[in-house]
Amino acid sequence: MRYTFLLLNMTSNWTKLSRAWVRDFLPSATTPTEEIQKAIQRTLPLLSEDPTSVPFVCRYRSDLIDPLTTKQVHQLSEYIQKHDSLSTLRNKILDHLQQNNGDNSSTISRAETSISKTELDDIYAPFKPPSKGSLEDRIQKEHPGLVAKVDKLWSNWRSEDADNKLLNQLKPMDKAVIVLANRIAADVDVMDALMGYYTRQCRVQVKQASSVDSKKKTKGNAKMPSKSSSSFETYYDYSNKVSSLRDHQVLAIRRGVDQKQLKFSFDIDDDRVDRIIQQAAFSKKQNHQLYRDARKDAWTRLLRKRCSARLWKDVSKRAEERSIHVFCDNLHKALLAPPATMKNQKAILALDPGFNAGIKCSVLSDTGEVISLDTVKFLGNARDAGKKKIMSLLKSVNDVSDNPLIPIVLGNGHGTRETRELLKEAALEGNIETEVHLVTEAGASVWSVTEMANEEFPNEAPAAIAAVSIGRRFLNPLNELVKIPPKSLGLGMYQHDLSEKVLDEKLNLTSIDAVAEVGVDVNSCSIAILGKVPSLTSSLCSKIMKARPLKSRNELLKVSGFGPKTFQNCAAFVRVSGGKEPLDATLVHPESYDLARWLLKKLQWKLSDASSIKIISNEKQKDEWKAVAMKASGTFQVSQDRVLTVIDHLYFSITSPDPRLRKETKEVEMTTIGSASGCSSLPSHASTIEKLRESKLPLRNIVATVRNVVDFGAFVDFGLENDGLLHRTKTGNLPLGSLLVGQEIGIDILGVARTDKISVGLSGLDLPADSIDSKRPVKSDAKKPPVKRQRRGK
Repeated sequence: MRYTFLLLNMTSNWTKLSRAWVRDFLPSATTPTEEIQKAIQRTLPLLSEDPTSVPFVCRYRSDLIDPLTTKQVHQLSEYIQKHDSLSTLRNKILDHLQQNNGDNSSTISRAETSISKTELDDIYAPFKPPSKGSLEDRIQKEHPGLVAKVDKLWSNWRSEDADNKLLNQLKPMDKAVIVLANRIAADVDVMDALMGYYTRQCRVQVKQASSVDSKKKTKGNAKMPSKSSSSFETYYDYSNKVSSLRDHQVLAIRRGVDQKQLKFSFDIDDDRVDRIIQQAAFSKKQNHQLYRDARKDAWTRLLRKRCSARLWKDVSKRAEERSIHVFCDNLHKALLAPPATMKNQKAILALDPGFNAGIKCSVLSDTGEVISLDTVKFLGNARDAGKKKIMSLLKSVNDVSDNPLIPIVLGNGHGTRETRELLKEAALEGNIETEVHLVTEAGASVWSVTEMANEEFPNEAPAAIAAVSIGRRFLNPLNELVKIPPKSLGLGMYQHDLSEKVLDEKLNLTSIDAVAEVGVDVNSCSIAILGKVPSLTSSLCSKIMKARPLKSRNELLKVSGFGPKTFQNCAAFVRVSGGKEPLDATLVHPESYDLARWLLKKLQWKLSDASSIKIISNEKQKDEWKAVAMKASGTFQVSQDRVLTVIDHLYFSITSPDPRLRKETKEVEMTTIGSASGCSSLPSHASTIEKLRESKLPLRNIVATVRNVVDFGAFVDFGLENDGLLHRTKTGNLPLGSLLVGQEIGIDILGVARTDKISVGLSGLDLPADSIDSKRPVKSDAKKPPVKRQRRGK
């Protein structure tokens, strides 16, 4: 009888899955497990039919998913997809388990809810027939009946003493050992116990690869490592528990091994392993020689290599997932960085620094329209002419603005310091007041060669228009950065060591979430940002662009291929301004328009008048809203929480529709610690790494821009070719997660290593100089007498 796991039609299975998966969704010990489990159970049916509905579910079904976060809902959607992809293997396993007469209810439950192919393979291993030509297959052919006898003995041994009469029938004994070893190695309890030991107790030993040694000897320079190998020098003699390895250490070791700079092995206590197998596989201790030999053969021939490979695969996967998480978090922060606040400034000057090719210049309007493009040469005898041209560009910006303070957006590439000096001279001679904003230029050159850039600038060389991207990302980061492949933005670590497919998928989902959070004006947005609206395919985007201008959200349904489900998932994330329906320009979903109109009347709010919302205390406001929600709930047959969600959407649509400009999303304002106020750019006597190394450190109160935020700190750009590392121990009381990519901060430069790594701390902490070269990873802390061990490879 075939066992079928009907997931989508059975409420009991949502309960079963939510109970099995809840441990992966507990954000803290203070959140009740039952509350999270019920939220997962409510959310699963919402995601089962359409994985692209996550943004809609998170915003417009928040009453059901609470307290799950957007990231957790994405994780849950991923779990559903993994679970569904393993249905064939799962059904095969459940068929075997149903036919088995033993008590295996826990194994059935485990198989029903697992999202790991490795785990299902372990459960299926006892039922898997031997492959053709394997040792067991040959034994079966050469010694008919032996495998059946070993299986009977194995079954007896699991619950009682060995049958000595049956033992004497196992001939030849060496073949019986092989078959019994296979049974031990295929036992899921044995594998679980061994992996538990590996995960908790196993140590990793990392050494310099012998190939690196031989290369050094050949070059005759054993003391100074080559540039390619120096980045792994700290791992040339490194030991630690696998469970204590940080994610970036795992990725660094893996890269070193892949580049044949490092080698590693695991420290394994063979005697401890033997006891673990004994305890996991048998209810009673068995001392027969056959059993001891089979136990040893299972370990040495099968389990040792399998467990070592799985351990490294598991820790590498965990490190990859964390690295992708950090990448996505940085991308989300970069995309949702607040747009520039223009103070009666109608234009900006954007500069892409360069040397021989000159400084690429672009004058942009406050909406990002290109006013002019130019190139400034300034090297050698061309410096005076270059200065005059910069002065002319500054005056052209000043002519169209009511504010004499001219905003200059400067890319942070090679030549930034020299360009800044030229700007300073030009502004001084022209008596022009300027403010310089340093912006990352990562990805600008990638955008300049795209088809989209070529369509906008058909007569310009790609190098000439990179400054346009630099300026626009200052004016509106989301609109510009969404055009650039996220991997080109330099926001992650070890990104080339990660699964390209998984990374692309996660970054794309992050971009979609960011666009959904802000929303787009369907009649004025670019096709690049429209393509990031939830559920919109490239084909639908092209059809929408051709159908513009749209007069209402409902007109989306007239677009060919636009079905009700797609409309539900995307309609509220596109805005139609000045149309027939005022609510089309708000955060409110079309499904709640009737409720929204009733609420506007009841609360006496006007969509076009923020002053219609009375400012009262939070407590009074909550009480008022709850009273209104209670009445609306009965009238419109929806939950009170759903009504409160609509009230929230109306409130923010009237007061602050752009979430990037709300107080809670702005960058943390620095006090005296880490503030860029009062700090200056890098002085000329420290303008290169060599000069900086010779300078007296610490060098205090330097302006820097946050380039990247990772688990152990942040990388900041302060004008040199190498970024500085602001380690998490050098941020004082400032939470590392509060730093935003692109934020200007004040730093002290504390040290420069011989490998050109630069250590910095937040200004105002008055940290001492840092000797980076003296720091090495913690070696083995084992002080106990050595036990009998064998060191094995991966």
